[in-house]
Amino acid sequence: MHVKAKVVLRGSRASRELVALVDTGASTTLIDSSLADELGVEFTGKERALITASGQKLVGKVAIVRELVVEGEALDYERVLVLSFNDDVKRLLRGLGADPTIILSVTTLESAGLVPDLVTGRLKKVGLALL
Repeated sequence: MHVKAKVVLRGSRASRELVALVDTGASTTLIDSSLADELGVEFTGKERALITASGQKLVGKVAIVRELVVEGEALDYERVLVLSFNDDVKRLLRGLGADPTIILSVTTLESAGLVPDLVTGRLKKVGLALL
């Protein structure tokens, strides 16, 4: 089962409300470069590489979104990785009923005190864990 979440992203230029696919294997939230441009994210000047599930290596630019709200839980100055999503990725996201410009990571969910429930396809509020 796929898990999706309602998110709001706020940048220096604009805000967008979206339905994002949750990638339970991702450690960083990914946004498409078109969304980054529209929002007005702040680039840090750093790049990060990632390996996709198919083994492909991609390099993206680290950026800060002024606010990222997941199912009503607000995260200020959230770090994301900006990439240019290819047409296959966008088509897959649309086919799953998600916006084609964002993939939400489990790390972002955990920061908001949420976990994906793979049985129901929804998010559960669990609060923050301190170690």
